[in-house]
Amino acid sequence: MADVEKLIFHLGDALRSNNRTKSADVVKQILRAKPPLGNRWKSMAAIAKKNGEVDDAISAMQNYCAWAGNSPAVQYELSALYAQLGRLEKADALLNSLPYETPNAADYHYSMGTLALNLGRTDEARGHLRTACKRAPTSGQSWLALAMSGKLEEADRADLFDTKRNFEQAPDLEKSAYAYACGKAHEETGAYDDAFSAFSQGAKIMQTVRPYNHAADQNDAAQSVTGWDALLHGRTDRDDQTQNIASHIFVSGLPRSGTTLVEQILNSHSAVGGGEELGLMQLVVQDIGKSASDLSRFTAEGGKYQDLQAIYQHLLTQRLPNPGRAVDKSLDVSRYLGLIATIFPKTPILWLRRDPLDCAWSSFRTWFLNGLDWSWSLEDIARHFAIEDALIEYWTDRLGSQLLVIDYAELVSSPEAQIGKLTAHCGLKLEPAQLKPHETSRAVKTASVMQVRQPINTTSIGSAAPYERHLEMFSQAYAAAKRDLPVFG
Repeated sequence: MADVEKLIFHLGDALRSNNRTKSADVVKQILRAKPPLGNRWKSMAAIAKKNGEVDDAISAMQNYCAWAGNSPAVQYELSALYAQLGRLEKADALLNSLPYETPNAADYHYSMGTLALNLGRTDEARGHLRTACKRAPTSGQSWLALAMSGKLEEADRADLFDTKRNFEQAPDLEKSAYAYACGKAHEETGAYDDAFSAFSQGAKIMQTVRPYNHAADQNDAAQSVTGWDALLHGRTDRDDQTQNIASHIFVSGLPRSGTTLVEQILNSHSAVGGGEELGLMQLVVQDIGKSASDLSRFTAEGGKYQDLQAIYQHLLTQRLPNPGRAVDKSLDVSRYLGLIATIFPKTPILWLRRDPLDCAWSSFRTWFLNGLDWSWSLEDIARHFAIEDALIEYWTDRLGSQLLVIDYAELVSSPEAQIGKLTAHCGLKLEPAQLKPHETSRAVKTASVMQVRQPINTTSIGSAAPYERHLEMFSQAYAAAKRDLPVFG
């Protein structure tokens, strides 16, 4: 036991120094030792999850469940971890095996409903979510999930509006989510002024909960392009340090710009084995740092690009055990393109673009639970969009043929030509299934879960038109932000 306590001491030291590799290694040693850690196994699972070590997180959580007697309540916690780690099928199977209404009726039906929705079982999802709303009327997130599962039935809409008085004392998160659900309901009936008012009310709440730091956003973007020119210039001479076959594909673009559709199109190809918002580059940079100078220091100290490729590949196989070609559609890809293009010069990169007004409105009306703090204000959306515009201009000029920019309107208006183009860019041959991506059965976790279940269509083009009067503040702020933003590079 003394050796185990020593390991735990080393783990604490690694965590304090933010050393991901060391903390991951110590957790592995603790798992091999299998000491009687009791409820501390749950902490080990959380650490492994944060480090991107999916298998270790699951093993640690299973140890916790065994210590706790594998009761339904702790099995429910394991199911939640499966879902958080992208193992939705396992989460679904485990949850279905538990006694009905574990740990309580509202949480059980909400979890069942969201999993069914992610897995494409829409009718089943709506049934569970209706029950969750009835069992917990002040669960704004349950109402929002129901609203986002498809057009509300008249009875659902009436129940939604009738419960408004119950939210007066609800927590801010639930109150905000409920407002977004009401916005969706108003929008469906063409009550656009009421819809905008509801979305605005929900967004205003979130501005206080998760305020946006524009200066930090702009500084992060500026830092992300600094110093890479010299490293990029010499990358063609480093075939010995770079992969010969591109095993993955990076997809970048603003939220609601069509990135999930492209991910679905690529995953409809027989050579592509999975993909989602993986966020793996956030983990890779914990080992070396994020900037060009950090990478230069890493190589000066003997590090090799193959080491970083191996770290990324390891983390990728943790998330997607049998990926084949894999799609990494993380929201922060634009902030890591220097590192990506330097260590993966043969990996194709796709960047989605959409009409700014449509994209802004779609972002504003979407309740993003994590991150995207800029989405709660039309002015903040404008400022963030201007930053991303500057980044795409910078990287388009430098990455050449490695980067393909795709216009969303062109993609949905001329799908065969555009899908053929993006498929060829990824070194693949077009397959018929890619033209019908809605028929591909796979888990989808993003806010576009319902859209990608539909055939490719143009209905989202001009979606901001009913709100054009309300969006004037975005247009003005966007023009000002583009004019005033310093040129990167």
